[in-house]
Amino acid sequence: MATVPTAIHVEVLPARLGDCLLVECPRPGGPTWRMVVDGGPPDTWPLLEARLRRLDPADRHIDVVVVTHVDNDHIGGMIPFLSSDLAADVGDFWFNGRTHLSPSAPGATRSIEQGESLVTALLGPLGTAKSGRPGAQTPNHPLPWNTAFGGGPVEAAPAGAPSGGPTTVTVPDGPTLTVLSPTPAGLAKLAATWTSTLHAALQPRDRGLTPPVDVLGPLDDLPHLAGERTPTDSSVPNGSSIALLLEHRGASIVLGADAYGDVLAAGLHGVARARGQQSLPVDAIKLPHHGSQANVVAALLAAAPAGHYLVSTNGDVFHHPDDPAIARVVLDAPAGPTLCFNYRTARTARWADPGLVRAHGHRVVFPQPDRADSGVVVDLPARA
Repeated sequence: MATVPTAIHVEVLPARLGDCLLVECPRPGGPTWRMVVDGGPPDTWPLLEARLRRLDPADRHIDVVVVTHVDNDHIGGMIPFLSSDLAADVGDFWFNGRTHLSPSAPGATRSIEQGESLVTALLGPLGTAKSGRPGAQTPNHPLPWNTAFGGGPVEAAPAGAPSGGPTTVTVPDGPTLTVLSPTPAGLAKLAATWTSTLHAALQPRDRGLTPPVDVLGPLDDLPHLAGERTPTDSSVPNGSSIALLLEHRGASIVLGADAYGDVLAAGLHGVARARGQQSLPVDAIKLPHHGSQANVVAALLAAAPAGHYLVSTNGDVFHHPDDPAIARVVLDAPAGPTLCFNYRTARTARWADPGLVRAHGHRVVFPQPDRADSGVVVDLPARA
């Protein structure tokens, strides 16, 4: 039997409480298209650096680096990346900085202010990026920043936009990426708190924090768990998250960052409507906000039924993923969903209980012991 080629390869790296993903799209007859999404907290940088340096030196090019939003568990490891020599191998950085948040007149284009760099956008007057590697320094040339968007913001098309369709970037012979989040309203809210939000993002979220003991409840009544009324996410930084739908050679994945569940659902429904569909079935979803019950909502799961659900967290600070969120996935997803956890912990291992798996028909995947530094690895096959 012929082996089905991989269309999308995803490594959800072990970034503790944060996100750090390596995404590759093989192209027949051409170089692999490659994207890094976030850098995890600061102590993820050595792992990310080691992973990237294992790439073939002749093909170390990274087409896109996405910094989804300003939160320490997403940008902490990205700041030293920006000041390393690896930054010169990046074709484009997608990140909404202060200059992308200013209100503009109808029809006006927001662009990068003269003299501002991506590094200073992240650090502002608070300091300069340091990689910790001897001899490494901030690149002395401007890094490409949102060039796929004409230097303007990376944002989903607002409802009723004149373009009449979603915001997409199509790579020749490569993937198509559709922006699902943030909305212009999400960026406008961040504008009012930019300085304080950035200052808070540069402080480790677990600094001086003694997490409460994780109390693991029973999983014997998933409908009750899934139906729990939970508040929705109202974090301003999370509402500015860059979330994407990536499609390549018939395979598809939603990269949910920490985006609001209802915003993701609206974006996915918009794509579905543009294609004459009621919903948008996909191969995989990287669940938003580390599997928080405030973000993994029923509307999201209905908008994009998936076969694989990826969770990025070790749960040691905020005890993610939340049981109600995973219960919703197990009950609401198409038959036989696969849960992919980038850490095997007491909290995540419960979902692999043989009795629970038999009762609900799901599968559970953890990092392979010999590939623990790659986290959980998912290969999505190409389709005709």
